[in-house]
Amino acid sequence: MATKERKQEIVGELQEFFNNGKVVIVADLTGLTVAEYTGFRRDLRAQNAKLRVAKNTLVKRAIGESEFATLETLAKGPSGFIVGYDDPAQPAKVVNDYLKKIKKGSVRGAVLEGKALNAEDVKALATMPSKEQLLSSIMGSLDSGAGGIAGILSAVIRDIAYLVEEVHKPKDGSAA
Repeated sequence: MATKERKQEIVGELQEFFNNGKVVIVADLTGLTVAEYTGFRRDLRAQNAKLRVAKNTLVKRAIGESEFATLETLAKGPSGFIVGYDDPAQPAKVVNDYLKKIKKGSVRGAVLEGKALNAEDVKALATMPSKEQLLSSIMGSLDSGAGGIAGILSAVIRDIAYLVEEVHKPKDGSAA
């Protein structure tokens, strides 16, 4: 059994683990082998996310009154905590895909921006495009809009030039 000092040390590590997280996904990872945990962690690391398995009581102490305080309702029984530090959709995607692939474990829910999400919400989050895809889509829209504005402006200038040319033409057909 861990001593009081060791438990305080673990709580400090957990606070650091949750610090700067955008999303925390709680999953029941019962039955995973060491090799499966290793593969899971590797896949998460590629998306700037981390997995930690810890006692629920220590996690509850670590989160305290932070934005992840609603994790307390999800942390029941054996729990794995997946923290995503960048794009919230990517860890959800990795968790859903990996658990589906190995046919073990289940997602209990998540906390995103202080709001609790159920397992269905996490699946919906996993289907969202990544941050990079959304940004490129927005940039494409802005670029096409700018191109359209440039086309309209050049058309207006062209029309003014035609108008000036027509006004300067003599009406009887002789040279001006």
